Amino acid sequence: MKRILPALLILVSINAKGADSKSAPFVFRLHLSGEPTQMDPNRQKTSASSYLLANLFRNIYIYDNDKGLVPDLGSCTREKSQALVCKLKKDLQWSDGSPLTSADFLRTYKKMLNPKVAAPRADLLFKVKNAEDIYKGLKEIDTLGIIAPDPVTLRFEFQGKAPDFEYNLTSFLLAPTKEDVKVYSGPYKLKEWLQGQRITLEPNFKYQGGHPQRPLVEFLFIEEDTVALQLYEKNQLQLLRRLPTLFIPKSKNRPDFHWISAIRFDYLGFGPDLQKSDELRKALTYSLNYPELQKLFSSKGRPGCAGLPDSWFPEKAPCYDFDLKKVPKVKSDKTFTLMFSSLGGEDHKRATEWMQAQWQKNANLRLHLEMKENKVFINELQTNPPAMFRKGIAPDRPTCLAALETFASDSPENYIQLKSPEYDKILEQLGNSVKTAEQKKLCLTGVKFLMDRNLIIPLGAFDFAMLIKPEFVGWKFNQMNQLDLSQLHPRP
Repeated sequence: MKRILPALLILVSINAKGADSKSAPFVFRLHLSGEPTQMDPNRQKTSASSYLLANLFRNIYIYDNDKGLVPDLGSCTREKSQALVCKLKKDLQWSDGSPLTSADFLRTYKKMLNPKVAAPRADLLFKVKNAEDIYKGLKEIDTLGIIAPDPVTLRFEFQGKAPDFEYNLTSFLLAPTKEDVKVYSGPYKLKEWLQGQRITLEPNFKYQGGHPQRPLVEFLFIEEDTVALQLYEKNQLQLLRRLPTLFIPKSKNRPDFHWISAIRFDYLGFGPDLQKSDELRKALTYSLNYPELQKLFSSKGRPGCAGLPDSWFPEKAPCYDFDLKKVPKVKSDKTFTLMFSSLGGEDHKRATEWMQAQWQKNANLRLHLEMKENKVFINELQTNPPAMFRKGIAPDRPTCLAALETFASDSPENYIQLKSPEYDKILEQLGNSVKTAEQKKLCLTGVKFLMDRNLIIPLGAFDFAMLIKPEFVGWKFNQMNQLDLSQLHPRP
């Protein structure tokens, strides 16, 4: 009851304003599962608030599924193999009307690499010459391999080839900011933040290229997907970002139903209690009926398969099969803990309960389930990892390297605690590779390294089932699960 109450208060507040679909057609509402703690994009640890922040803060590029890198605030060209020169668009302005220049980008990069700031995703800059050493306090900031020779030019010098660095320049995490983060570079700016209820955005008409009829956008804070669905059906939301899987079969033929494909590498990982037992990991891996799980959740991708696009491999993404003959006959009187984040909602709870029953039935292994608030969950993975955990990976670039880097020896996201020179060498080779055929081969090698050793159980290709009201057009998702509202407008 306590979780539903805030949503009911939001509903009362909306009705009190008279903001239903008839009286206020130019408000586009969607929801976040939690309220942001602050609005500085450079200090975000995850992409949990990306739908919001990516429309307030923009970078040099935006990623399009069909066109690839599309100029947003500028564009870049390679200068030899270890340098990148970016030119900003002419007459860029912040939302307050002040000039947006290359100096703003450079100041932001220096802020993120300042050891005292400890920006969580400063690693996005580590391919730049001396960036990592500066972040670690080993070198001075004036040795950074980025310069701004004039107001519209940035020049990056890299440590190595860094073939996919341009994709980092699509991320709001690296977007330029002013000291006052209440000034914005994106198609929207903050109008109102009503703590505990909603954030309202209004068009930023200093942004170049946005649709002139962009509506107000409101983000409500709603934890439970079923509550959000109720609000959507009452026309209190125009976009339902995650339709609970129980409702997918009867919703597939609705005109407002959309499958949104996303590049994900979600997995079940093993903590210290199971890292030392190959036999137990094999038993847990091969005792899951993956086709049944796929059918149960109306999933387009099959669990047990690496959830990366088939086009990244020589043929298809590798998969585990449900095969009881491969389940070792192991005995364990211990009850292992499987932990997962509450961000996954009821669907993740249902899935882990199904897995729990499968492991008991097919491998005679007992697991205890624990759902944790996301910040608590991440802290547990870092300080006291459970025997098993479910973790989502949303790569920050649409490349295999971005997904596999998660398990690098020095990655802060390496919760399986893999320390393998052999695996790190594969990543190094993939990072230096420029030929597509070689990249595909190395991608397969890296994924099979993890799967052949039963280090993870991949959970398949990922598609978001969404409901979106037809009264608005111009919204656009990409495979990075980034939402672009720059062209949003009421349907003519």
